[in-house]
Amino acid sequence: MPTSSKTPQKPPLRVCHLADVHLGYRRYNKLSKNGMNQREVDVNLAFQEAITRIITLRPDVTIIAGDLFHAVRPSNAIVTFCFRQLRRLARDTGAPIIIVAGNHETPKRADTGSVLQLLGEIENVFVAESTQEIFTFKEKSLAVTCLPHAAVLDLKAGSLRADDRYAHNILVVHAQVNERWVSDFGGAEIELKALSPHEWDYIALGHVHINRPVALNASYSGATEHTSNNIWSESSLQKGFLEVALPGGKRTFHPLTSPREIVVIEPLEVEGLEPLDVMSVIQERIEGVAGGIEGKIVRLEVRGISRETYRHLDHKELRSLRARALHLTLDISFASTQSALRSVGQAGRGLLKDQLAEFSKSFEVPGASQEEISVMLESYVTRVEAKYEAS
Repeated sequence: MPTSSKTPQKPPLRVCHLADVHLGYRRYNKLSKNGMNQREVDVNLAFQEAITRIITLRPDVTIIAGDLFHAVRPSNAIVTFCFRQLRRLARDTGAPIIIVAGNHETPKRADTGSVLQLLGEIENVFVAESTQEIFTFKEKSLAVTCLPHAAVLDLKAGSLRADDRYAHNILVVHAQVNERWVSDFGGAEIELKALSPHEWDYIALGHVHINRPVALNASYSGATEHTSNNIWSESSLQKGFLEVALPGGKRTFHPLTSPREIVVIEPLEVEGLEPLDVMSVIQERIEGVAGGIEGKIVRLEVRGISRETYRHLDHKELRSLRARALHLTLDISFASTQSALRSVGQAGRGLLKDQLAEFSKSFEVPGASQEEISVMLESYVTRVEAKYEAS
């Protein structure tokens, strides 16, 4: 009888994949108790939580797919914090850590150097900062091919190939791959097919700040905190990291608890309302936020307000509301010029002319009497009213 041949089973491998940490990210003017920017502290806390959770999972390898830092030159405090967290991760898991450079930490000049070089001095930390790198781990039968931001820009079509000597092949890329969702500007754009997707057991992607699959074997892990250009569009999306089980590629998303809450309040339509009424509905919407706005990042869009009404809002009360939140954005959409002029010809009819007549009594122009000034201003108002009555 012929003997049946079986394809040897690949050994199991567990991967933790995170990206877009953006250590050193700063926004708004609120400071923590130790004098650091509060959003910078928030980002640190999210990274620290992710490291602690990964240590608990004890993966075979941890991958950071770019933008570990928010800038090419992070502060000494941020570099020290990052160094200690990665050293803790490497020591407590005993597993390799692979880091690729993203667009934020890639210097424009080659002689600037990269802060990621320092992290490569930690035992079991491997860094690809500017060129394509392949890191191999025989004991795990694993090869990891890394494409940092700068290497993606120089990638030649069809040049990527897996190493068949290893049971597991992983590709790490920091780029905008087949994505319309733009979390961040400045990233390299590339088609998935250019990455030879069939070659890899898993493709760990960075740059897009939300967790989403790109193919059966490719995913963005998403960011660990809200640091994208438009945090409002991602306000309801959880931040965290991925755990990937090979072979098979089963992905488990681990949401973090530390990211600060982002609240987008339903927009207000206030066209035609008086200042007191506008203030009333603004306060009602803000007070209606579940759990209050204290410590949160909040946005409220106010539509259709006239510039005159906006000037007469209670700005002292608005400042008080802003002080309660970590940050409160009031996005003001002013009424169109035509709407504003129509309001002059309706609710403001007569009243505006009286105000202008009163104003002209105290307004002096050399060579012109107050009566001449009054007649000229009234003629402008009459022309505006006539124009919009006819339209």
